[in-house]
Amino acid sequence: MSLRFTEGAADELRRAIREAGGVEVFAIGEVAHREVTSVTITCRGTENAVPALLDRPRAGQVVVHNHPSGDLRPSEPDLQLAHLYGENGVGVVIVDSAVTRSNWVVEPHAPERKRVDNDALERFFLEGLPRAMPGWESRGQQLDMARQVAQCLDEERPLLCEAGTGTGKSLAYLVPAALWALANDGKVAISTYTKALQSQLVTSDLPMLARGGIEVRTAVLQGRNNYLCKRRLELSLQDEGDPPETRQILEDLKSWSGSSADGSRGDLGFGVDPATWERVLSDGDLTLSVRCPHYESCHWYSARRKASAAHLIIVNHALLLSDLAVRGEAGRGFLPKYARVILDEAHHLEDAGTSVATERLSRAAVERSTWSVLDARARKGALRKVLELGEGRDSPLSPGARPAFATKVQVAEMQLSSIRSGAGLSLSHLADSFLPAEEPVRVQSATEDGETWRLEVSPTLLHLASELESAAEALDQVLGTFDDAVLGEAQQEPLLVLRRAHRRLAAHADFARGFLAGSDDCRWVEPDRSLRGERAAAACRAPIEVGGVLTRLLWNELPGTALTSATLTVAGRFEHLVRRCGVPEDHAEVVYDSPFDHAAQAILALPRDLPAPDDPSFLAETARVVVDAVTLADGGTFVLCTSHAAVRQYAEALRATGSSRPILAQGDAGRPILLERFRENRRAVLVGTDSFWEGVSVKGEGLRLVIIPRLPFRVPSDPLQAARIDRLAATGADPFRVYTLPEAVLKLRQGYGRLIRSKTDTGVVLLLDRRVHDKWYGQIVLRSLPPARRVTGPWQVVRTAMADRLSAKG
Repeated sequence: MSLRFTEGAADELRRAIREAGGVEVFAIGEVAHREVTSVTITCRGTENAVPALLDRPRAGQVVVHNHPSGDLRPSEPDLQLAHLYGENGVGVVIVDSAVTRSNWVVEPHAPERKRVDNDALERFFLEGLPRAMPGWESRGQQLDMARQVAQCLDEERPLLCEAGTGTGKSLAYLVPAALWALANDGKVAISTYTKALQSQLVTSDLPMLARGGIEVRTAVLQGRNNYLCKRRLELSLQDEGDPPETRQILEDLKSWSGSSADGSRGDLGFGVDPATWERVLSDGDLTLSVRCPHYESCHWYSARRKASAAHLIIVNHALLLSDLAVRGEAGRGFLPKYARVILDEAHHLEDAGTSVATERLSRAAVERSTWSVLDARARKGALRKVLELGEGRDSPLSPGARPAFATKVQVAEMQLSSIRSGAGLSLSHLADSFLPAEEPVRVQSATEDGETWRLEVSPTLLHLASELESAAEALDQVLGTFDDAVLGEAQQEPLLVLRRAHRRLAAHADFARGFLAGSDDCRWVEPDRSLRGERAAAACRAPIEVGGVLTRLLWNELPGTALTSATLTVAGRFEHLVRRCGVPEDHAEVVYDSPFDHAAQAILALPRDLPAPDDPSFLAETARVVVDAVTLADGGTFVLCTSHAAVRQYAEALRATGSSRPILAQGDAGRPILLERFRENRRAVLVGTDSFWEGVSVKGEGLRLVIIPRLPFRVPSDPLQAARIDRLAATGADPFRVYTLPEAVLKLRQGYGRLIRSKTDTGVVLLLDRRVHDKWYGQIVLRSLPPARRVTGPWQVVRTAMADRLSAKG
């Protein structure tokens, strides 16, 4: 074997070995030109080595194991590692502490990836799909997009692909993804932002692959906490003291668990309150893994086993990014290892990255840490169960540990009870002293120099951190009593619950102190009312820029990633997405316009004689026009607002007409119910905000008018938006031009996209914001929208053109 360590890699290893002080060191080495050119120290000590390394190395790398004894013969664990990695092209080498001798158990090998079969790709779209869907017409854009995605997967070159509504982009990326995975016996992660698109993929697009001649294994995986744990449900049913309504929910969950398709919360047909679900959800901190009696039928492990055997894994952006973050820290994620990624609805990538990285300390978060630990009514909490375990006749504790045990449990119970109520008091005081209005307050240097921060905020959060640490320490004392105890499976559950509570409380304490210490992130305090309506505050922290995070987690690790959406560009350019998401310079770009004839199918109505949004009469005047336009269309209308106040005002104005048309306002019911009611009545009007701007498809007569009262600029007072604007200004950029405007344009494009969903749809998009006429950026906004026939002028002129279009539709 001829591989050798370069001087730099050997120096790095020797330094780590010295620091370890005789404990074994594991590292991962990069190989180039028959030399190990660099190493990353992954862990020290054999106990945690395999879990930490298991998913991290890739073909062509090498796992380095230091034997302090100098004996370079492979042990049984070394041979197991070599077997595990060798089949995947990962090498294993044993070195002495001086890194002068080595034993190459297995040399690394990077297998040559197979390319997507272009003939098979074309056969699917030109022959298979027409057979599966009689009357299907081949789309040149769809096939070309599929070729572009295949090239991205083959060459590991990032792809940005905007594909307008009607392009057929789902199949355009699913087909090459399936062919690549089959050719390489690998996995491709398909990630969506909304449940609606995920449902469409599962129920419509993925089955089409098989009907078109591509047999591929697929699986949907959600976050672990979304799955029911059968063992924990069984234990909860054994608890005494639950009120009848809770007992009934647990019984219903048992019946549902036996018939559910996947045991996920989304499959539930009834409501479960958060505290009850907390008792039965699957949790990595509480698992017995293979020792669990329900392991073979476990909902989570069954879903993961299915995903492990799949070629295409369907996930959401939050789960994907969380997995990448964990994988980057621990070397192993909770998703099966995938080699390529396709992100649909990629215009949400920055938001998803921000959400995953955002931390929040609230009353509910602290209370959730104690839910299963303390008694609830007559139901015993984990502390009470641990006390009975330690004091029982079959106690696993040594005689010497028992005398002080009850005192430790009592102290922990007092501390936990204190923090459960004390956190609420502290955060209520924080709200009273720091949030004079029901608006979030961003923390800046001037804030920390203020008297309120020094006399109120800082002492309050330091006190809360201290109380959280005391509670965590008290639990640590109880847990430490069982360090040498031998426990049966049934005895472990309450201790697992205590360990999870300890981790959560310690994390809350670290966050509180870190929040006060400051960082490069954006920090703010926001209003946070409890379910009982009690006023409190929540402390929050989020990264101002996620481009660097995405570079580290996504682009560096998985360059064969494709981003797609109907709205990725502003005025035809990808600059905003590239800048905000850290997309590498060597990426490819392609735009496919919608095949729909927007000029013939739609009117973009742009009245010029309404007040500007900053005019006090704006809401009243636009409400009058909204009522008139809805009357003209006889319903079948979405009114897409940018605030809940606007939703209320427009809904009230529409209801005041006394018309029999159903007026559905966001907040009156849940989103699915409102959409169902809208689809049931062609005269209905739906007035909503953020969640209705996208991910909603109503084809045909049901939706003939979309009203957008004002351009969807984000609220400038939002702390994170303000921090991003300040950061851009500090670099000399124009924040409005490079950030605020592009964000608004992308959202406006999504709102417009609700109208034309098929070749037969027709209708009107009515934009009431006169800034598209008066401001310099109006032309950028209009150039970014589809080429519908534009009608401008006074409202009465615009109204006449709308009447002609809508009557033609009828």
